[in-house]
Amino acid sequence: MPVPQHTGEVGRKLVVRYANVNGIRSKSEEVEKWMEEGKADVVALVETMDDTATVDCSFCDLDHYKLERLDRLGCRRESDDGIALAVKKDIRIIRMYELEVAGLEVHG
Repeated sequence: MPVPQHTGEVGRKLVVRYANVNGIRSKSEEVEKWMEEGKADVVALVETMDDTATVDCSFCDLDHYKLERLDRLGCRRESDDGIALAVKKDIRIIRMYELEVAGLEVHG
């Protein structure tokens, strides 16, 4: 897939927020409020400890954001894992599945 080329002018600042949520289900309302108050364009959440049973709209306003998630499934699900990336709908994104590596873990 070709990389999109920049064709417009820069018209505003991009607000990016990041949080280690340590479990999204118990903090879903708090996370959604934090996203709204920060006027975030892009939000990266790590250690969501999520699975497919958690609906996207429980922590992200889907009227304003596109949401991409990568939930850990299977035997290692109990560890601190899972990520979510929410991007304002007016920003073009392309998820590059071919660059995702299943089972990759990096420890510092």
